[in-house]
Amino acid sequence: MRIAARGLLALLVFVAAFALYWTLWPAGRGEGRECELTSGVHALCGLNKPEDMLRLGDSDWVVTGNMGNNDWAEGGFFAIRTSDKAFRALTPELSRPVAPTYRDCPGAPDPKLFSAHGIALRARGEGEYTLYAVNHGGRESVEVFDVRVSAEGPELTWTGCVVLPAEHAANSIAPLPDGGIVVTIPHLPSSSDSEGAVLRWGPGGGWSEVPGTRFKGDNGLLVSPDGTRLYVNEYNNSKVHEVPLVGAATPPRSVNLGFHPDNIRFAPDGSILATGHPNSIAIVALCGFVVRCGVGTEVARIDPSTFQAATLFKRGANETFSGGTSAIVVGDELWIGSFVSRALLIVPLGELKQPLG
Repeated sequence: MRIAARGLLALLVFVAAFALYWTLWPAGRGEGRECELTSGVHALCGLNKPEDMLRLGDSDWVVTGNMGNNDWAEGGFFAIRTSDKAFRALTPELSRPVAPTYRDCPGAPDPKLFSAHGIALRARGEGEYTLYAVNHGGRESVEVFDVRVSAEGPELTWTGCVVLPAEHAANSIAPLPDGGIVVTIPHLPSSSDSEGAVLRWGPGGGWSEVPGTRFKGDNGLLVSPDGTRLYVNEYNNSKVHEVPLVGAATPPRSVNLGFHPDNIRFAPDGSILATGHPNSIAIVALCGFVVRCGVGTEVARIDPSTFQAATLFKRGANETFSGGTSAIVVGDELWIGSFVSRALLIVPLGELKQPLG
């Protein structure tokens, strides 16, 4: 009788756990109460894996990447109007000939295969930008787009590409003042212990490794406003590094965040916002890519003068949002993207653990 009772109890626990799983998970599927809210912590639902995002200057528009499906296909970009949070998929014009700067590019990407992972912007003039996107669909490359912004929103025209070295897959990208770019390679094909690096490319030249950037899982990336330093996330060891470029007088600096940092972005006050995952790497891999059981989100602010960090926001996953990757300030809100969710999370600045700005 006691054995039967224990068996029944175990069955009830299993059924309850199974019901709870299918109520709350798969995590980050862009459903639930937070999708309906318009104040407090809420979500903009219906996007697909907006892993990285940037505001187009002081315009009313934010551009996000779309990492596509699990095969890195059928991705692209979304444009979000900040005033009412209406969004639409962007369809780049792909018929323009390759620009001379990218003369080694073999041609436009296949739109059915294209995915947008890390993105970066270079301002060119009033309402005009160059948009760089790390692509994994069909080829490992950086795809380059002209962006023109009007009242109707941004329009994208493909202008060229830079193909990565063989067997290299990039993650994040940032523009350099000299017209070149830098990208993070989380795992070098020549490394047997998860060592990555930052690679640099310039017009008329090839790829070269930036000295002092071999970390365990190079991920998020920024260039300092004066162009003399890199900020590089070391995902595996929970650190952000400041690395001087050639000619810089400052020594390297590092800060341990206590979570695995994915992307970094500048806040309006010049501080650095690092977003990532407080879970173990094993949990991130399992719950982010296999069973969708949920990955937490944490955002920290790094003071560039002291290089000290403080947590601004932290939460677990739910059916609406999981696995935060990038945070930007939009008005009086913090917008957080994700590598797995069909939503982005919106947090009023007043609800952060510490003031921002």
